[in-house]
This record gives sequence, structure tokens and C-alpha cells, in this order.
Amino acid sequence: MAGERTGPSTPQIVLIAVLATPVVLILIFWLIGSGGGDSAAAKTDLPNLVGKGLEWAKDKADKAGFDDVETHDALGRDRRWSDDKEWVVCFQTPAAGAVGEDVEVKLGAVKIDEKCPSSDQALYKVATTEMPDLKNRTAYMASQILGDKASVRFIDREDGDDVDGNLGDWRVCSQEPKAGETFDGVPVSALVVPYEERC
Repeated sequence: MAGERTGPSTPQIVLIAVLATPVVLILIFWLIGSGGGDSAAAKTDLPNLVGKGLEWAKDKADKAGFDDVETHDALGRDRRWSDDKEWVVCFQTPAAGAVGEDVEVKLGAVKIDEKCPSSDQALYKVATTEMPDLKNRTAYMASQILGDKASVRFIDREDGDDVDGNLGDWRVCSQEPKAGETFDGVPVSALVVPYEERC
């Protein structure tokens, strides 16, 4: 019939609105809450581990929620060990503070009877166009810095013999090409001494 209304009546519309409002509000609060929860859970406090025994430091990091912990020889000697209690943390990346739980925590350590170096000797950038300064780096780290395509010869300064094993036990004293010169694939030679000796 002409003039007859179709669709829900006003009371029905009011009833739908009343019933739907709590559902909408719950959905909005849930979205806000879950978003805030993710943001809060994404960061947690990483404790300061520098100066701590390595086993204690790894356990502390694990208890704080960081299960991806990498350890390395901070002297760049590439030594392997079985007892973390014999090592002490010198360097930590990232630094202590609020960080994401999914980050990799890197700990550079030395034996407890050794001094920490002034900088983490296991950190490096691969040489590209300029010859880096390799002096006082281990032969092992020098080979890492120059990259696996480089032709490198390590020579025992004492007797002139080639050194090709246990490169972490040798210290670079001089090099050709010199630091700062062009590095474009030319063979590199370095005079080395046992690590405990000074150049």
C-alpha cells in the first residue's frame, strides 16, 4: 500500500543499536589493548653484562628473555672453549637498556686472566678499495678483513717461513701494501710474530 513503511521499526533500530554497542566497544578495546600489548612486549630490559663471568652473563640474558646470544673471542684469536666460567665479558652489543627480545645479543669475551682490549678485535669491515691497517690484528682477523678472495701470505718474522695454520696465534707486525694504499686484488704479504710477542 502507498505510504506503508518498510524495513525495521524505530524500536527495532534502537534495540539493534543497544545490543551492538557493547560488541563494538569490546572489539575497539581489544584492538587497542592488543596493539599496546605487542608494543610493550616487543621491548625488554637487557642487563649490563660487561665485566661479568661469561656463564653468568649468558644465564642472565636468558632469564631476561634473550635466547639468541652469540659469544666470540674479543681478542680476535678465534679460540674455542668448553667452559664459559673461564671467560669474562668485555663487550656487549646491543648495550644495556630496553631492546627488542628478538635481537641477537653479541658478547665479546677474553679469558679471566687476560686484559680486555681497547676495542672488540673480532669486529671488522671487509676491505674493498683501500688497504686497511692490519698491525696488531691476528693473522686470522687479517684474513677475515681481506676477504676470502684475497691472496694473502703470512710470514714468520723470525725465520721467514710461511704460516698457514692456527692463524689466531699470530700477530701482524707489518704489511704490504701499506695501510691506506689501494687495495685492488694485489697479493698481500704480512710479517707476523707469535701472538704473545709484541711487534
